[in-house]
Amino acid sequence: MKILLINNDKGWSGGQEHLKDLAAELAASGVQVHFLVRAGSKSDVRFRETGAPVHALPGHGFPGDAAAFIRLVRLFRRERFDIVSVNREHDLLLTALAWKGAFPLGGGGKFIVNYHTGTARKQPFLSIAHAVVCISGHVRDKLCNTNPAARWKSVILYHGIELPPQPSPDKFRIDRERRFFKGETFPLIGMLGEFWKNQVELVDAVPRLKAEFPGLKVAFVGDNTDRGLVQPVLDRIRLLGLEETFIFTGRIPRERIPDVFFDFDLSVSTHRNEGYGIVHLESLAAGTPLVAFNEGGIVDILKGGDVGLLVDGGPREFAAAVAGLLRDHDRRFAMGQRGYELVRENYSRRAMGKRYLDFYHRLLEGADG
Repeated sequence: MKILLINNDKGWSGGQEHLKDLAAELAASGVQVHFLVRAGSKSDVRFRETGAPVHALPGHGFPGDAAAFIRLVRLFRRERFDIVSVNREHDLLLTALAWKGAFPLGGGGKFIVNYHTGTARKQPFLSIAHAVVCISGHVRDKLCNTNPAARWKSVILYHGIELPPQPSPDKFRIDRERRFFKGETFPLIGMLGEFWKNQVELVDAVPRLKAEFPGLKVAFVGDNTDRGLVQPVLDRIRLLGLEETFIFTGRIPRERIPDVFFDFDLSVSTHRNEGYGIVHLESLAAGTPLVAFNEGGIVDILKGGDVGLLVDGGPREFAAAVAGLLRDHDRRFAMGQRGYELVRENYSRRAMGKRYLDFYHRLLEGADG
């Protein structure tokens, strides 16, 4: 089997990390994996590190798109991929046109579109796809509410992570020594993510938590260099007089994420439109339960697993849920132990690779074109 993974985004984030992990698992099963990227992008550099063939297209705009179209048509005809997988919504138009240009009478393998974030926009070229892959039920529902014809050919395939070692026994002690947040004591909670993920609502929940836990510290982990995104959070913190409560780490190396989650007594997320959330799997794998609103792709991870809490309502209800778990050490530690087992059984990188490979085989075996 030969597959082309397309991601022309100029940056590098969780979506690209997922493709890199998926490519490694597919390659281990004998699949020939190729990448299609934007020339000079971070993806152009990072995907080449895998050793897989990387095809680089010129940037968007004229005349770059015209040249990219011609190159894509030639690439499709030359390589005859079994699977062409578009992994960013903005790549769909150019890729679909090139696909039809290469194979106007059909054939040429299977064309798949992947959605990692919830979008309600109309997708006029989605009819070309043989299948639509969504990362969660939330993403599928948002997409299909606006594009109802996509539902019959949609499938949910969950991401996975490299399974870390099982949490050490000292993880389940409130007086453990912190690894990243040196010197911090119980309780320490935190949220990972860019500052467009509704962090302000978490700030609003903190005064109620401070009433019961005066020594509470809250960490925001993520790139805080965009002042337009961060300033509303800072303004709310100052308004509430909570400057001494919050820790801003900025972007940290990926290899330190396990230490961050080891330190947290709870992970929290007030993002209401999360497509899925790889960081939440990383939290559970580290033995740290999650409290989140009962919205978005997070629901798929937490529902029915008793590894965290889903909250209906607003800051008041969110604070009550967090306080209840901080108060109940036995329940919180039991959730943490179950969280690791949940990731091991359902959300490891190996399990993800098998899900995708089985799906590709089913699609090809049931195909008529």
